[in-house]
Amino acid sequence: ISPANRRKGDLVFFHSGGNVYHVGIYAGGGRIWHSPKSGAVVRLEKIWTGNVRYGRVN
Repeated sequence: ISPANRRKGDLVFFHSGGNVYHVGIYAGGGRIWHSPKSGAVVRLEKIWTGNVRYGRVN
C-alpha cells in the first residue's frame, strides 16, 4: 500500500533494510497506535521515520 492510499487500521511496518523491527496500527494524520516495548501501555504517537511500509488485512 502506498502512503497516499493508507487508511485508518492499516498496519505500519517499521524496517531497517529488509528487516521489520516494529509494527503499529495506522490511526490517521501520520500517527499510529503502538506499544513501544513489551509490557508498556499502548499509546498514540506520530510516525517517527520514513522507513515504513504499509499493509492491510482484508
